[in-house]
Amino acid sequence: MRFSSFLATALPVLSTLATPPPIPSILATQSSHLGTSSEYYSLGCPNTTKPVASQQEQLQAITNFENLLVQKQFATAYNTYAAADIINHAARIPGNGTALAISYLVPTLATTNLTLLDVWVGLNAQNVTKSTAYLKGNSAVRGLGVIVDIRRMIGTCLVEAWEVGAPVTNSTNPIAYF
Repeated sequence: MRFSSFLATALPVLSTLATPPPIPSILATQSSHLGTSSEYYSLGCPNTTKPVASQQEQLQAITNFENLLVQKQFATAYNTYAAADIINHAARIPGNGTALAISYLVPTLATTNLTLLDVWVGLNAQNVTKSTAYLKGNSAVRGLGVIVDIRRMIGTCLVEAWEVGAPVTNSTNPIAYF
């Protein structure tokens, strides 16, 4: 094989190896379930949030949201930090949207004293931002309980929510629950 023939064959292959592929935007590569900027807008994220944020900004947003819930400012919390059509997975909330979440929380938690114990934000294995808040609740009706809020976030907007609550029961574990 002549050297010129070899070069004619090898150069096109070598040029593809020497050129790195473009680095796509994370927002452009995520599926709609994982959260895209179009989902941020289609779910109705409020203008008090932003579609791209640092982990610190997300932590501040979810901490502010949870503190507003502790202060019984349910409408302010949801209208400031949650998408109007937030996807609700909570068993007691009968559908999606902030209006249903607020209408459930107002009578349910109005007489419950809440204490925010911990909040964190991070990426899961699918590169989806999730936040978790751990709260202690105490009400005359339900007694002492534990609440865990899990939220999916796009930027500083809460777009999907799971809530789990359980009563504190007797346990042989001296550090159970809290």
